[in-house]
Amino acid sequence: MTIEQIKEKTLYGDYTLLGQVMGIKAPAAKMRFLRGDEIAKETLIRIIENREALIEEFQKKTNKAS
Repeated sequence: MTIEQIKEKTLYGDYTLLGQVMGIKAPAAKMRFLRGDEIAKETLIRIIENREALIEEFQKKTNKAS
């Protein structure tokens, strides 16, 4: 994923979680990502992918229950 693709998929709270994972404050985590830090980029990609997978899994379960 490119930085632009990641930015498009980033939601409110993603940088906060990124900061918590990295052990730094959210603005510092965001700046590291924007400066091209590979660890920040890989972590943010995982946050996005995990969120999307969780939403998809929940929606499938909800649709089956209906």
